[in-house]
Amino acid sequence: MLTAEIIRTSSSVPFHLRPEVELDGVWVSSMSRWRDPIWWLDNPSIGQRPLAAKVTWDMELPDGRNLIDSEHSQLLGWLRRFVWSLFVDPRDKAKAYKTGNGCLLTQGLRVVVPWMVERGQIWPKDVDKEFVAAFIDDLPSIIAVEVDDEEVIGEGAAYRPLKIIDLLWRQRQALEEAGISPMPERPWMDEKGANSIVRRIITEARGWIRPLPDEVAIPLVNKAAWFLGAPAEVVLEAREKIEEAYHRIGAHPKGPGQSQGTRLMRINAALHDYELSVLDGESGAWYAPLSKYKIKKNRESSAILRVRQLVVAITGAACITIQSSTGMRASEICALRAGVDPETGLPHGVRIVETSSGLNEAFVLRSELSKEEEVPRDVDWLLGMRPKGGDEIPLPVRAMLVLDRLYAHERKLAEIDRLLITINAGKSFAWKKTGVTLFNTARLNAFVKKFIERWVDLSGLPDESAHRISENDLIPWRESKGRIIRPHQFRKTYAQFALSIDPRLLPAVQRQYHHVAMAITEGGYWGSNRIQIEPINAMASQLTAMQMYEMATGRTKVAGKMGAQLEEGIDEVRKLVEGAGLEVGWRRVMRFVRDSSLHMWFAPPGNCFPMNPENMGCHKAAGTRPIGLPIPNYTTREPSLCAGCDCFILDLRHVGFWQERYVTNAVAHQQAEARGQGSMFRVAAMRASVAKKLLERLGINTAPLDLRVEQELANVRH
Repeated sequence: MLTAEIIRTSSSVPFHLRPEVELDGVWVSSMSRWRDPIWWLDNPSIGQRPLAAKVTWDMELPDGRNLIDSEHSQLLGWLRRFVWSLFVDPRDKAKAYKTGNGCLLTQGLRVVVPWMVERGQIWPKDVDKEFVAAFIDDLPSIIAVEVDDEEVIGEGAAYRPLKIIDLLWRQRQALEEAGISPMPERPWMDEKGANSIVRRIITEARGWIRPLPDEVAIPLVNKAAWFLGAPAEVVLEAREKIEEAYHRIGAHPKGPGQSQGTRLMRINAALHDYELSVLDGESGAWYAPLSKYKIKKNRESSAILRVRQLVVAITGAACITIQSSTGMRASEICALRAGVDPETGLPHGVRIVETSSGLNEAFVLRSELSKEEEVPRDVDWLLGMRPKGGDEIPLPVRAMLVLDRLYAHERKLAEIDRLLITINAGKSFAWKKTGVTLFNTARLNAFVKKFIERWVDLSGLPDESAHRISENDLIPWRESKGRIIRPHQFRKTYAQFALSIDPRLLPAVQRQYHHVAMAITEGGYWGSNRIQIEPINAMASQLTAMQMYEMATGRTKVAGKMGAQLEEGIDEVRKLVEGAGLEVGWRRVMRFVRDSSLHMWFAPPGNCFPMNPENMGCHKAAGTRPIGLPIPNYTTREPSLCAGCDCFILDLRHVGFWQERYVTNAVAHQQAEARGQGSMFRVAAMRASVAKKLLERLGINTAPLDLRVEQELANVRH
């Protein structure tokens, strides 16, 4: 019997009003019974997929159990009655739900039900105004975990969970008739209900999206940057050999050798002698030599396939580099134009501008922005910076130059001016215009995932990251080989590394983020592109919250005058996390930071946390005072001044800077002492002393640093 017929024949006493014992074996559709873990409802709408009418009760809950486990039988019991009543007995001006909307109900329940279990409030009567207010506060952070693109978080992501709350209120009389105590009060006052709250929630959700864990991001961006160096040049050369061999006119007496089979044999012969396995400066092979791949009769060359795979890898590496170094979205990268300016040697749309200080040059890309815009408009993207007169090319510029060369042949063949091209030619390359199409975000994301899976070794990841907010957060990364990555995470990773440069990054990558950080502080054009600056602001809040969260949970030590003040006054934050799980505690601290408008400023020596802006040493030295948001005075800010400032705080992230500062200054002072000039290097001695004290306050053993000092002095003497 179909669902519609079941509803009609049971209308005298609907299932949601029957005693529990009468529901054993009751059919809700032609395929499912009342107590089944999934209701596959019959959908009369033609053309819809079966999934549209699926209501899923089988869901994991925060307590480690499943909703269908016996421990949650009461919760599951009233939820089934509630959902069934929506189909058969709508109240309070609501319309009966169509069975084809079963999947939408499931999506809402998957958010609301775990949250209720997490709080220990599992009945409709618990859903009062305080409950609803707390749920709305947490909803942005919950949504942020699941989205694939932060800029297109659909309204449904927020609307569907809120709609469940709205329907619980509307169905209060039906639930009461079923013997279930209903919601005690209206969840929101205005008649627009959930619709009026949705926009605020999805906007706020973007600020909650987390970056990639450091343990994943660091090997990933390092490998992508490495790939754009010598490996890219080797593959580009192999690419040229393929094109030359394919288009070469043969000299055989029986004909010019232009058949497809003959061309492929020429290509294979050209690649047979080409060595991919050794790179200058590399001790081991990075890829098997192409000579091992033989062409088989009536089949394409395996060597060509390997080069094609490497082209995909370079494309993935380039996209990762651009996303993680600029914060650009996948759609903006797909829209980039090809071409190189013959005068500057820079990619199409890229120009060099002098920064406001006159000391540096910024690489700026002007491109068309159409996503979420009624009318496309031009925006500027900061690609990197270098000292004025330098010759270094920022990583994203290098990536664009590589892509321009990589797809030059396909671009010419198809007469397409996009930087990225899709080759639809099986396992080979495109030889006809029909084998080339436009690139899209789905393909970009697929290439990125392939690159991570093939080239980034995550097998040695621990179970948990150093800055985790959930249990065993790295296990899914290790087991999936990184394929769980979401494209929007690169934007937050870019912001995190720009604000807090990690010493484990390759030198070229460190310089990229250091220059981005300099551009942030220097100002100038910076900030004209809202899309690029938004993740920086959002990440600053997250890093501030993480500092306080780890202090409250005892996971980090801090030093500096502000560090000492925070340790004395951290009790208020500690109360927020007591008795709460990792993720719940994190959400509470993050909310506390946002509501209190707390803001740290980040730098390699340590962070500025101006709880009392009038105490900012950099402003005192300059004779200025902060107006509005207490931004440091970067013209006077330097490590020695910061170390004695009331606003200064540092933790284990900053150890590398102070270790190097101690060694450098200790060596300089002791060398001067040996020459009898120690009094002239008192500043170096003071810097070494301050660095050592800060390291010791963080619990760092400085004995190995003293050995380094002795070794460097010995090297100088010899």
